[in-house]
Amino acid sequence: MAKIVSYTVTCVTRPHVVLTTSYGKAKQERTHALVALRDEEGWVGYGEATPLSQFTGETAETVRLILEEVLLPALVGVDCFDIAAAHRKMDETIAANCGAKSAVDCAMYDLAAKTLQTPLSTLLGGKCWDRVPINRHIGIVSTREAEEMTQNYVAQGFLNLKLKVGGDVDACAERISAVRRRAGPEAKIRIDGNCGFSYQEAVRLIRKTEDCGLEFYEQLLPRWDLEGMGRLRKEFGVPILADEAVNSVREAMEYALYGAADAVTIKLCKCGGLYPAMRIAGAAEAAGMQVVVASTYDTHVGCSACLHLASALPNVQAACDLTTFATQPDQGQTCHELEGMYLRAGGEPGIGVWGMCDYSMEVQR
Repeated sequence: MAKIVSYTVTCVTRPHVVLTTSYGKAKQERTHALVALRDEEGWVGYGEATPLSQFTGETAETVRLILEEVLLPALVGVDCFDIAAAHRKMDETIAANCGAKSAVDCAMYDLAAKTLQTPLSTLLGGKCWDRVPINRHIGIVSTREAEEMTQNYVAQGFLNLKLKVGGDVDACAERISAVRRRAGPEAKIRIDGNCGFSYQEAVRLIRKTEDCGLEFYEQLLPRWDLEGMGRLRKEFGVPILADEAVNSVREAMEYALYGAADAVTIKLCKCGGLYPAMRIAGAAEAAGMQVVVASTYDTHVGCSACLHLASALPNVQAACDLTTFATQPDQGQTCHELEGMYLRAGGEPGIGVWGMCDYSMEVQR
């Protein structure tokens, strides 16, 4: 038994590399809500919520409130291995609030894995992949800036690129074509519209970029437009990646049944943690869809949990959005290694993070 006996929640605001997307230009900092759960034996498990307001309607401040006033008091006395029961209790206590629930979920997994002295991936079924490829990102910038960023990334050995697109279709198409020319034919390039296009605009963009050999067209349409996403895939034969539109098993199955996506993006903050993420990935696999694991703006705590997840999923076959290790390599102390454009999960117990270099909290190893 490893019952939860106490908890703390810490909010930290720090600089980050924030991209301009269809949602607009964000502030160049993020606030992270970090959860620590302690059991009877003194083991501590850590989880993180760095919410995306456009996805879940949460901020780090609302996450902290819900954690301290609603969720965590209800989980004192729960065994850290009873993660399914914890999710049922959280859902009965309050609806939605997926970012807050994700932080609890990941902290419970970390605590359980540390209790067993095994890496987190073991609790998720073990490693399917010894290393996971990652993307480098290019926001909505000028064509010249996009070319310069592409040249730098390729020179560093990164051949998986993700471009944010939105606004003027002609400008987007010009930027995509320029990045393809600069990256060369071997690079895998995907674009992400973040729900920013109408169906007619998406059609124009697809027609203008059909010779660019894009890996995925990610969420060009609003999250509610299941029919439109299916039409793009069926009528134009382009590979579709659904992100904002798929946050649950039910939504993954809807996209599968409608033939509206070739792959789905899993973000822990939008689905509620590792436990529901595994269920979504299983549903996607059964439908023949790939999974991309994304850790958007997380610290090394959240990104490491996502790395363990990606390592354990057989239908992770494309590069994942786990770029914190590349953009801010000195942010934390972990056992994970960035090797070129690949991340290799280390073998330390739990999530494998034992220090956050510019935080007041010291993570227990």
